[in-house]
Amino acid sequence: MSNSHSRWSVEHTDSVSPTRSKRISTGFLPKPPPPECPQVIQTVHKRSPFGALLSRTLPNYSGHYPVGVCDVEVPIPKQSFGEFKHKSMPDAAAGLTIDTVLFTLFYPTETVNTNQRVVWFPRLRQTIDGFLRMANRTPNWAMKTVVYPAAAAAIYGTTFPAVEHAPLRQAPPKTQWPLMIFSHGVGCSRLMYSAFCGEMASRGYIVAAIEHRDGTGPSSRITNADGCTTRLDWLDWKDLAWPQPEQPKNDTTLRHVQLDVRLAEVQGVLDVMKKITNGDVVAQTRLTQAQTSFEWARWKCVNTHRPVMAGHSFGGTLGMAAASDPRFTFSQVVVMDPAVQRMYPWDGHINVPFLALNSEEWMLGHEFPLFREMLPQIARPSVFLIPGSTHPSFSDVFLILPPYINKLTGLRAEAHHVVDTMIKLVDKFLDGLTEEVRANSREISGDLILERGLLSSMSSVSIISTAAPTPMGSPDLNFNSPHFSADGVTGVKSKPKKMRKTLGRLGDIGELVSYRLEADLERMKIENNSELAKAGMSRVRKRTNSKL
Repeated sequence: MSNSHSRWSVEHTDSVSPTRSKRISTGFLPKPPPPECPQVIQTVHKRSPFGALLSRTLPNYSGHYPVGVCDVEVPIPKQSFGEFKHKSMPDAAAGLTIDTVLFTLFYPTETVNTNQRVVWFPRLRQTIDGFLRMANRTPNWAMKTVVYPAAAAAIYGTTFPAVEHAPLRQAPPKTQWPLMIFSHGVGCSRLMYSAFCGEMASRGYIVAAIEHRDGTGPSSRITNADGCTTRLDWLDWKDLAWPQPEQPKNDTTLRHVQLDVRLAEVQGVLDVMKKITNGDVVAQTRLTQAQTSFEWARWKCVNTHRPVMAGHSFGGTLGMAAASDPRFTFSQVVVMDPAVQRMYPWDGHINVPFLALNSEEWMLGHEFPLFREMLPQIARPSVFLIPGSTHPSFSDVFLILPPYINKLTGLRAEAHHVVDTMIKLVDKFLDGLTEEVRANSREISGDLILERGLLSSMSSVSIISTAAPTPMGSPDLNFNSPHFSADGVTGVKSKPKKMRKTLGRLGDIGELVSYRLEADLERMKIENNSELAKAGMSRVRKRTNSKL
């Protein structure tokens, strides 16, 4: 585990000026400007009380360009991670092994028939089985009899507004499309964030949404270079046996291994994208090789040198880990509700512009105190929250479910409003206009967030250690507590009415609130200097005593 942490703790030395009013460059050529006569592809409709259950489609994108989409799976050098064995499969290979990467590209395309759609969940049965395993339910015939029809009624046939295998729109001369890498959270897959990825593509980004084959998703099909197909389902930490005598008490040790897998997948995706943009031939696996007639020659106008890194939940953890990894040179980092416990304590550094947009549920919970301790190691952080939002509300899920069901899960803000706010904020951040947003947002202090969240009487005290508080005044957390959910994932499930009323403590429902960082960062700086001074005095006393 210590070896894994060392991979995440090396300072990333790249630097970008913090004060600029124009779009921050993501490489050698600028991003194309919006077209003079943009293709209008969205008509704003009133939110249906049935969500997407009747329309069977997610909302159209609001950017300047129609969106194309295609899957890419490419063999990479074989790599293994971890030394655990599967208790239920003692003869299986130890650890996790990857030899391919799979990702979906969302990108601006030429003017096309906007009525075309892409299936949101193409492998429904396998995905449902994976979700059942995540819920510790064996997918037997009785369970399937109930769950399959219910899931099919909710999401079968649901589509999102993109055109499969459409040609990439050509960038104007002396411009390039910037690249964004997106990482999904635990329990999700690459297409469960199509609203965010598609919106970014409609605004001029090439988004590579990775399908992580690390056992954090419900189900993923893998096709290797020889054409052999296997399936990797949800990996339960309780089904694993580790070589050390003392077995882990929770899934944190497994998550460290899975984070290493994800970092390798990011490297694999970037290598593939660089080959494509260089005009090299990329041999795809049988899963996606039917797209070999795809016009890859157009993709030389994509800038892969300084991409944006983005992710939600455990994908946000990956975003922070990758941004502090010397293998990568990112221009900006965007995270939503990062599962920071998975990398705590963290001694990495991020020296590029950093945006964190968090749900109120996340800010009121146990992740925020840990995140607060990490902020001095991020050179230019900007942190916002949306009161009334919950952890899953950054994905597509609540855009599909009816508002009544969403409220039962604790969501008080409108689902489409949360997504719209996220898109607008990220777009402003990528334009270098974060200070403008802060100037027009209400601010809240870290102390007030703690007072109304983790330290309040409504929070679970079983995760708080009896040890002294940390330097920032945050409580010391007991990571071995069975109540500690380190992914920050509360899940899309009903909550008691009392729990549903807890959101709205940090601002008006649905508004964008800025976390006031300056006071916390200045206090941490003073306390760090004080600790260094004390350590220096201690060394002086030791040297004096040794001379005496």
